[in-house]
Amino acid sequence: MALRLELFLLWAGVSLFLQLDPVNGDDNCVFPFIYGNKKHFDCTYQGAIYPWCSLDADYKGRWKFCTNKDYAKCVFPFIYEGKSYDSCITIGSVTSTYWCSLSPNYDQDGVWKRC
Repeated sequence: MALRLELFLLWAGVSLFLQLDPVNGDDNCVFPFIYGNKKHFDCTYQGAIYPWCSLDADYKGRWKFCTNKDYAKCVFPFIYEGKSYDSCITIGSVTSTYWCSLSPNYDQDGVWKRC
């Protein structure tokens, strides 16, 4: 019973992911991009088991798996709590870890990453 369930889940996951048509080559990820009625500011696992990104601002079926160089970069300057910052900051971090926004306006989008 467990083996059948595992095989089914594997089949279902592969079937869903194969609906996407990957693009090979040196095309760059586009951030942000719209997929599934959601704005993505970085590589996503949505609908997949590996991180991927769109090659178009409004997903049109062109995508690629993310490599280390594909993840979104910090956006400078960015707005946090109404103030503009030109570098990574620790303000607002409970652990005093440096972070940056992935959009020009953190107050509006709330997307970030560690520096």
